[in-house]
Amino acid sequence: MARSLFKTSGSTLSSFSTVVGITLVLSMVGALLTILLVAKSVTKHFKEQLTVQLFLQEGAEEVDILSFKKEIEAQDFSGSVQYTSAEQAAQTMQEELGEEFVEFLGYNPLPASIDIQIDPAFAELDSLESKIAIAANNPLVDEVVYQKGLLQMVNENIGKWSLGLLIIGVLFLIIAVVLIVNTIELAIFSQRFIIKSMQLVGATHWFIQKPFLKKGLWFGVLASIFSLTILSAILFYFREPLADVITVLVQDHNYIILLIAVLGTGLLVSWLATAYAVRRFVRSTHNDLY
Repeated sequence: MARSLFKTSGSTLSSFSTVVGITLVLSMVGALLTILLVAKSVTKHFKEQLTVQLFLQEGAEEVDILSFKKEIEAQDFSGSVQYTSAEQAAQTMQEELGEEFVEFLGYNPLPASIDIQIDPAFAELDSLESKIAIAANNPLVDEVVYQKGLLQMVNENIGKWSLGLLIIGVLFLIIAVVLIVNTIELAIFSQRFIIKSMQLVGATHWFIQKPFLKKGLWFGVLASIFSLTILSAILFYFREPLADVITVLVQDHNYIILLIAVLGTGLLVSWLATAYAVRRFVRSTHNDLY
């Protein structure tokens, strides 16, 4: 009986079209997730490179500066802290310019500085500003320089992109649910009297739903495999222009996250959609069958 539930006219074609439809949806979901992982990786890299420069007052004592440096290193927002004296700054600038500009000017215009590499956990603008304000209020500090505008722009854009990708992903999932529901309902419709007869002789809801749920999960597995194959083929074919994307997926085992997310989405969506479609018929009255 369970096998015959899906042996209906046009069910094979309908099942094929559903698997194709879910495959396309999951492929788009996988592509969106890949973009999100790349954006997350870029943001993480930027935050790891974020440096705040504290330019110190002219004439500050070395002992006071080194003591101040230790205070900064003890702060939770500090990653690595590096002190550069005015002489070291002048030497570095001279090597870059290839000219002895100190002798030409008659004095060293470059101040001593402390470079703070920010811990990525504190790279959010609001928390970072409050932390930097503590160091900036020290009398040894003359000026604070960091890429505030760029940090703000990155955080805002990531927020917008994440929201946009989430909305698009939800729309694709709704499309997948509708496809599965329509397919299952088409398969069940011609068997509605058999289902009702099974109920009359004592068949439980679970017994009736079981073959349909298995079929729905099989749809999800097939669609997930096909979609992952499509994404892998695209990445392989365009491996040179998408080399950075492939690197991101390899790092931190992001490809495993992608695989689990696509497979899990396919199974979950297929299960929920199938359960919804079958339950409608199982709970229908005799008059609803006509």
